[in-house]
Amino acid sequence: MGYIKSAWEIALEKTEGKKLSPQEIAELKQQEKIDSILAQYYKDQIESDQLWHHLKEVPVRYLIQAQNSFLRSLTFQSNPYDMEKRKNGILAIENLKKSNLSSHIEQYFNQLTQVQQEFQKEKDQIIQYVKKDLERNPQKRLQTFQQGNRLVIKELSIEEVLEQDKGLRRRLDLMEKKYQEKFNMLKEKMEDLIKESSEES
Repeated sequence: MGYIKSAWEIALEKTEGKKLSPQEIAELKQQEKIDSILAQYYKDQIESDQLWHHLKEVPVRYLIQAQNSFLRSLTFQSNPYDMEKRKNGILAIENLKKSNLSSHIEQYFNQLTQVQQEFQKEKDQIIQYVKKDLERNPQKRLQTFQQGNRLVIKELSIEEVLEQDKGLRRRLDLMEKKYQEKFNMLKEKMEDLIKESSEES
């Protein structure tokens, strides 16, 4: 992993050496504190229920930033462990806010997981179709190529067949794009929900 600049270092670069106001310095120190706590959580040095203890005195707007940090790190390719880790982090912070929208956030996470599962199910169906087609037509798995003076016959794996079939590859790519857009749309709605809760806190 490459070197990650701190909030303080980034701010100094942006101001190009200009003197920061006391308020700006206080805000940077607060952000540095939160970044440090989240880093400990990501490294499993603290649990989600301990986030409450570390962040209970933090102003709401910084809690929102911490939740958004978790949310931004989620991708369509995130595995179940990463999804659960970030969900628990966001919910733990949500419990610190007066306008607790935990049930709505959980619903969004359930929908995100459902989108991933639907994609995997549809992808598996295509792979099963290809497998059955290759069982009926085993010659489709064979690829011939010249190696010196010899003609070599290679039996392709399912993955290689999918990769070389441009039609199937395009179908899978479009399908993944469709589900990825659904996933990102749900993330955006959750981000809006989290912002709304800050206005009510």
